[in-house]
Amino acid sequence: MSRTVTTTLMGLTLMGLTLAATGTTGALAQAKYPTKPIELIVPFVAGASADASARIMAQFLEARWGIPVKVVNKPGGNTVPGVTEVMSARPDGTTLLLDSNPSSSMLDTVVKNLPFKVSDRTFVGMAVYTPMMFILHADSPIRTLKEAADAMRTQGETFTWTSLGGAGAQDMVFRRFAVAAGFDIGKTRPVALKGGAEAVTITAGGHVKMGVGTWAAIAAPLSAGKLRVLAVAADERWPELDAPTTKEAGFANVEVTLWFGISGPPHLPADIVATWDAALREAAADKAVREKLLKVGVVASYQNAHEMAARVERESQETRALFGR
Repeated sequence: MSRTVTTTLMGLTLMGLTLAATGTTGALAQAKYPTKPIELIVPFVAGASADASARIMAQFLEARWGIPVKVVNKPGGNTVPGVTEVMSARPDGTTLLLDSNPSSSMLDTVVKNLPFKVSDRTFVGMAVYTPMMFILHADSPIRTLKEAADAMRTQGETFTWTSLGGAGAQDMVFRRFAVAAGFDIGKTRPVALKGGAEAVTITAGGHVKMGVGTWAAIAAPLSAGKLRVLAVAADERWPELDAPTTKEAGFANVEVTLWFGISGPPHLPADIVATWDAALREAAADKAVREKLLKVGVVASYQNAHEMAARVERESQETRALFGR
């Protein structure tokens, strides 16, 4: 073989290797999300419905993506510290928020002068929900939701009920109930508490006349015979619970569900949103995931980013109207 031919072949070989290397580098540079560990910020304490839901979802996502998904609890401050951390994070999909009504649609009614606009976050999708349930001490003389309405109307400030001190799901369901039943909630007496678990505990102890809670919080004291459920504030009955919906009990438009979804910092890229959207849809349809969620008191229920944003806007308007702001 001549020197000229040999040189040409060597040049072509080197060119091919260079192109191959360049192509590999480009493919790596454009590697599909996710490639780095993800933190899912939960602005509530560990052990509650939000935390349990987040951990089940994180387990599913880790198996699906082969990437660590760490649940990080950032409770307190009406969810503002946790939400602020996500809102100020880089929009690279490594820091996301387990969002909910209290941290989105109800937040700007509870907290004045927020360091961000609720609508500036990137809505990704909703994953689960759990209905609020009206509860009483087991020995309460009140037997129906209509009797509860009559008692709140006639007893005024002597009628006590559980509140989280603002526009949380506890307060929302009682205010909707007041509107539907036609009495002034301002003439009754809310008892301000730190969290939903405490609300259930003091109701089970007979320290308030009526409370509200999620299934995850009430299941144990209910099983122990310390509570009764008057009605489920949803459009469907809760599985294996012999209690009517609020509509069946005579009060339409009192449906209040605590939902959990995913949102991210402003300007989260569309491809990252699409990746999460696909995962949330798959999780909602997965039988094992649905069973695990139901065991912790929540129901899988997928809604996309557009549907989530629309729901937050609708709930925000309802909250402002109910709380007179």
